Amino acid sequence: MKICAVTTWPPHLDGISFYSAQLYEHIGKNAEVKVLANIVNSSAFSGKGSNIKSRYTVLRCWKRGSITYPFKIFSRILMEKPNIIHLQHGWLLYGDKFSPPLFPLLLLLLRLIKRPIIVTMHTVIGGKPWLHENRIINFVAKVAIIFLTKSIVKLSSRIIVHNNLMKKALEDLYSLQEDRWKIFVIPHGVREAPEKPREIEGNGDIKILSLGFIRREKGIERLIEAFRMFSINCPRAVFIIVGGRHAHDSEEYINLVKKRLLNYEVKNIIITGFVDEKTLDRLIWESKIIVLPSLGNHYIEASGSLARVAMYGKPLICSRVPKFEAELEDGKDCVMVELDDPKKISDVLSLLINNDVLRKNMGRNLRKKFRDRVWSKVAEQHIKLFKDSLISQRSSK
Repeated sequence: MKICAVTTWPPHLDGISFYSAQLYEHIGKNAEVKVLANIVNSSAFSGKGSNIKSRYTVLRCWKRGSITYPFKIFSRILMEKPNIIHLQHGWLLYGDKFSPPLFPLLLLLLRLIKRPIIVTMHTVIGGKPWLHENRIINFVAKVAIIFLTKSIVKLSSRIIVHNNLMKKALEDLYSLQEDRWKIFVIPHGVREAPEKPREIEGNGDIKILSLGFIRREKGIERLIEAFRMFSINCPRAVFIIVGGRHAHDSEEYINLVKKRLLNYEVKNIIITGFVDEKTLDRLIWESKIIVLPSLGNHYIEASGSLARVAMYGKPLICSRVPKFEAELEDGKDCVMVELDDPKKISDVLSLLINNDVLRKNMGRNLRKKFRDRVWSKVAEQHIKLFKDSLISQRSSK
């Protein structure tokens, strides 16, 4: 089976590129994968899988923000002659402004090839989001999102989402009940935790870790305020923020966060920037508590940061938003808080730091919940869906 996968790819810094790099390396161990990726730094180049046991090849053939991206991808897929076409979809994945409305055009072109078209939707917009300050533009944007979402589902052979809340939103909020048969839930893959370094045992440092892209919708500045309150009674604690700018953002918000730190003159909050995987593993093991903030009340999706830390058995504090509510149970495998209440976050930090049993139980429950979602098993679920889609298409001829 030959798969053409369309996605962004490292070193492009967005969550879907990191997700895709993990997924297709594992799928490539059991199938041939041609990854049709975005051109980075205006230069097209190809690359083979980093693992000789994985049969994936990266072909840089389309550019984010270009109105020609549907045609570049279509022409390359024509050349490759795959059995399966798998596209990753994010609202700004292919560019902003005119790029999102061109995605259904790409699907229409691909239907001419008569191969199963499978789309993974990484974000479903739910509720009543306020997308623009202008009421008229906000209304037009919401109408466009409804039209584009329904078009993507209608034009695809199968749709993959990461949790049941996303599936329910598509069926109910977007009135796609008649298409529920083609919507499948395959969870976001999680990284297996490496063995805990021995020298970390008995380390008396109190480290609190937050990781992921530093974005305005994360509300990092509110976490900083909460930690300031907490550190008054726990001066030995250190708050480590691992991450940096998302590829689709400007430097404005990160500069705001750094300015806030300078104004506070805090010395026990560290922003490391992005770090390599081995360093991140160590930081996770060293941390007493993981904190994952979000202000995304209208975005139903999966958290890549949660998937990165879930198997380490660490206690988790997270925001009460759909992407965590869809996966976690407050008080059992996490503590959910409202991000606009720094005092409450500070109190929860104190509660967990002073209760070893609660921390261990919460971390154990979190690891248990995610142990069947490691990347190898998620890849197997994808391959099964690909094979079933091929069988279904052949039987319908």
